[in-house]
Amino acid sequence: WSTYYTKWVSMDGAAKVLVGNQHFVFYPMMALARFNLYVQSWIQLFSKERLHYRKVEICAMTVYCCWVVKLATSMPTWLEVLGWLLTSHAVAGILHVQIVISHWAMHTYHGHAYNDETDDWYITQLKTTMNVDTFPMLDFVHIGLQFQIEHHLYPRLPRHNLRKAKDLVMDVCKKHDIHYHEPGFFQANIETIRALYRTALIAKQSNKGSHGFYESALWDGMLLAAEPPCVPCPAPGAWTRFQPPPQGEQWAA
Repeated sequence: WSTYYTKWVSMDGAAKVLVGNQHFVFYPMMALARFNLYVQSWIQLFSKERLHYRKVEICAMTVYCCWVVKLATSMPTWLEVLGWLLTSHAVAGILHVQIVISHWAMHTYHGHAYNDETDDWYITQLKTTMNVDTFPMLDFVHIGLQFQIEHHLYPRLPRHNLRKAKDLVMDVCKKHDIHYHEPGFFQANIETIRALYRTALIAKQSNKGSHGFYESALWDGMLLAAEPPCVPCPAPGAWTRFQPPPQGEQWAA
């Protein structure tokens, strides 16, 4: 169950292949991730969800898309158009790498958090997020994405104050003996790839009905269509199958 999308999200065979090799496809996907953001942005803007400044956002997105199309089509050949789009978005993909390495290599909660003082809200932000150690003069490159701990603790804090907040948070962690994780950019990438690899091994070993990695509604529908028709049971309104499902479980609906 996705609390973000408020719906059940199942992984099918294609997802199993991608997740099973995610440590290989990670960087290519980050290079193309901005195209996915375009699609998600338009879906969000035309959804029924209540949004602030919907019309302003639609106008801004329209102007941006027109500008990108105009700039891309100014290239002499279609090959250069494609090359420019892929190169420019791949360079911007570095920021996607920057933000995900602060999350994917850290702890995740299965169930409910905030049970006692060992995983209260403040501690949870430090367990599930890490910062990336960078030089202050490069803050304009990372645009504050390297301070994810402070961003999670104070979501509305302006990014130009995140480095100052970092010093204060580190003092609190030092005082209470709380681990503050802040590797360098390359070490953070290594930790992320290792985490992706561990998850990929689980995905590769999963079977239908296990781990939640291999569930396909299309495949279930094809099996249902291939089974013999149902006949009424003695109980009014109940139906049973001539044959058990592929996994050998007898059931009636």
